[in-house]
Amino acid sequence: MDPKKQPEGTAVSAAYVPFFHVGILVANIDAAARDFSDLLGLEFEPVRSAPIVSGEMMRFRYSLQGPPYIELVQMAGPGIWGPDQGEGLHHLAFGEPDVDGRCAAFDGQADTVVRGPDAAAKVIFTRPEALHGIRLEYLESAMVAATFERLRSAAH
Repeated sequence: MDPKKQPEGTAVSAAYVPFFHVGILVANIDAAARDFSDLLGLEFEPVRSAPIVSGEMMRFRYSLQGPPYIELVQMAGPGIWGPDQGEGLHHLAFGEPDVDGRCAAFDGQADTVVRGPDAAAKVIFTRPEALHGIRLEYLESAMVAATFERLRSAAH
């Protein structure tokens, strides 16, 4: 069977769909979810929280339609997540089986690296200047697969 073709009704794996989501930075995540729902017919999972590298908590939620999904991220703290970035397109995200290797391929253009307990990179964000003003996020494929499963379950 061709690995690029998924039979109808089967699970989508992170390896099959490397383009995972579009990250959009918003000032108010609840208002943004209403707007995206009203104007585009999207449904969203409940708001989730996670610490950003600075230690502050960020709020985010994914559309239930995808992939690629829409990820709404509420502005939090300084740096790449702060209000100085403005609302709008923040990043394109991809599943990656070798995040450390991908980080090295960007030759110093990854400005946010999240490492796991084993010191391996789990998530990286590139600087906008690495690709014509667009920030890229690469997530460990296992994280992407777990998110696919969570969103698939929430959609039913």
